[in-house]
Amino acid sequence: MSADTTDNRPRLAMVIEGSRSHADHRALTALARTATELGCAVELLHHGLGRLSRFRLRQKLRAFAPDLFVVSGAASLAEVRPLATLRGTPIVACYWPHGVVHNPHSPSSHASQKLVLPSHAIIGTDAQRQALETMCAGQPAFLSSRVHLVAASSDDEPPSSQQLHALCELLTELCGERAHRSIGHGLLKASAARVLTALSRPRSLSLAYHQVSSELRGVDLNLVVSASTFERQIRLLLSRGYRPMTQAAQAKELLSGAPSDSPSLAVSFDDGYLDTLTVAAPILKSLGVPFTVYFISDILAQKSSLPWYELVQHALAATETSARALAVLRSEPSLASLSGARVPSFRLIPTVLMILKRLSDAERRELCARLWESVGADVMARPLTPRYLDSDGAKQLLTFGAEISSHTCQHPILTRTTDEELHHELSASRQFIVDLAGQCPGLAYPNGDSDGRVEAAAQAAGYDYAVRIAPEAGPAKPYRLGRQMISELSGLGIGGSFSEQVFLAKLLRG
Repeated sequence: MSADTTDNRPRLAMVIEGSRSHADHRALTALARTATELGCAVELLHHGLGRLSRFRLRQKLRAFAPDLFVVSGAASLAEVRPLATLRGTPIVACYWPHGVVHNPHSPSSHASQKLVLPSHAIIGTDAQRQALETMCAGQPAFLSSRVHLVAASSDDEPPSSQQLHALCELLTELCGERAHRSIGHGLLKASAARVLTALSRPRSLSLAYHQVSSELRGVDLNLVVSASTFERQIRLLLSRGYRPMTQAAQAKELLSGAPSDSPSLAVSFDDGYLDTLTVAAPILKSLGVPFTVYFISDILAQKSSLPWYELVQHALAATETSARALAVLRSEPSLASLSGARVPSFRLIPTVLMILKRLSDAERRELCARLWESVGADVMARPLTPRYLDSDGAKQLLTFGAEISSHTCQHPILTRTTDEELHHELSASRQFIVDLAGQCPGLAYPNGDSDGRVEAAAQAAGYDYAVRIAPEAGPAKPYRLGRQMISELSGLGIGGSFSEQVFLAKLLRG
């Protein structure tokens, strides 16, 4: 299953240990075959114990230059770790379906040796999870968000097509960490962190989140943060003296121009995901941090189940819907050149979204309506498709001290709307939220896009302020306030774990 490294496909290097059972070998070989069929470049290698075989393994891995290492046990993890660290490549320890988890994180059982973890672990049984919990008791963040259970059958039956596709979907998701873990970027970020945290003066921060998930999953990891990392990020800023407040309160303070004794912190969430209420809000309440949520009002009113971009992403990511989704999308002339072959979502989705954002609002709405008709029911049936809050859920957020504000009616690219569409998106969404919560002080521009026309319309619609996704230099302007997009990837250090210095450096350099 060797592959040409000059192509643009995600590259998976799978290293299988000889200690695995025959059933496990068959399953992992079938996984490599399925990943190849779904558009990945796969190098399937076996880990021998002899010095010469290990040398050849390292040579093949260097030549292949994978985006993701997949290892199956302690010996292969120890063998791959130095190369992965040098390249900044994630390592997935795959103990699925039935492989016994035998001290997978350290080649030595000496208690004095530092515990070494893979980037993620995939398991197939509850017994494996219990074994990991015993061995990694000192690493709750890893156990809570980076251990992924893909249920396996209890016998030696070969894995089903559905199981293999679910695993491949997970692996291609995890390839999304690659660009944030390169050794060059890591060294540069670490150097910048040391300088910036030592020299930069604290300033008011506005952090924009999307999903806060118990398990680190998502078709776009730039929009997801695990609950454990999220809590560490907020605790870090509180410990450094940042004063938490809603975005509306921070906007009022910044626009007043009055000096403050300490920098402020505004935490906000876009779109209105269910996990904002179930995961993020309890964490923030325990820390005494108020926050802001920007809702898509048509979803809040249950006129729609998903915003258009989530429909597109999940329709293309799922094996069972991708072909039908491509058939609909290729009817749009600017997307007609998309390959009819299966292309991994890791590569395909960013290209499709970039093109769709360039369409007029009417063109995109019409195309996505046809996409919903074709695959909407199947997309909503997927466990990984995110769920959104309704009006009752939004009211519950008010009890956590949340500010409720607008993210428009349907999340269009406002700079691509007509004047009439723009007025409706801003005014109708604001009125719905005022009727629900009693006020709607702010607006978050979808995709962070605005211009002079959009900003004037936001003022005319009655908003007190509006925020973009980009820090703004100079004096604060009420309809051009900046935020910084935050995710799990925002504070990755060289080793791929959360680094306080790197996270602070990202915030301080804007």
